[in-house]
Amino acid sequence: MKVMKKKHDLSKIPTQRSLVGDEIFLRPVTADDIANAHAWTIASDPQTMTCRPFPYKTAAEAAENFRKKHDPNSLERQAFAIVRIDDKRPVGLIRFFSYNTANRSAELGFVIDPDERRKGMASDAIRTLAKHLFNQRGLNKVYAQTASFNESSCKMLEKLGFKRDGVLRDHHFYDGEFHADYVYSLLRYELDW
Repeated sequence: MKVMKKKHDLSKIPTQRSLVGDEIFLRPVTADDIANAHAWTIASDPQTMTCRPFPYKTAAEAAENFRKKHDPNSLERQAFAIVRIDDKRPVGLIRFFSYNTANRSAELGFVIDPDERRKGMASDAIRTLAKHLFNQRGLNKVYAQTASFNESSCKMLEKLGFKRDGVLRDHHFYDGEFHADYVYSLLRYELDW
C-alpha cells in the first residue's frame, strides 16, 4: 500500500523547492543554528558522534567562530538548518563537505536535537539534501562515516539505501577503547526514493 505524502503550500516555505522534504525543509544555517547544534552535540556526548576532535567551547563561542569564518558563497561546503515544516522550528543541522568536483562526490554529516530523534527528521533531511546534490549539483555519490557502535545511524543509512563501502579499523577512540568506523555511500543511479 502506497503512503500518500502530505502536500505543503510551497509558497509559504522560505527555501528553494529542491530543499523541501516530506516533513522538513532545509535553509542556510545561521549563527544561532550553529549554537543550537553545538548544544545538541554536547548533550549527546560529542565523541559518540564524530571521530574527529571536538572543540570544547560554549555555544556562543561556536556561533562567534561561525560568524568569523563562514563563507556563504562556498561551493565546497555548506550547512543547512533542518526545519520542521509544520511549526518552522529548527530540529537539526545537516551539511555537506569534502566536495570533490573531479569525483563528483561529497560527504554528509548531521546532528538532530535529542528531543526530536527517532521521528524521521534525519532520514528526511538526508533524502532531501542527497536529491538536491544529485539533481542540482550533478554529484554522482554522497557518503557518510559513522562509528560501528552507532547502530541507529548505521540502520538509518542502510534503510535509505546506502551501501557500506568500507571499514576504518581502530579509527574511533571512545570510552577508553578503539572502535571501527564505517563508510557508507549512495550513488546517483541507486536513488529510488
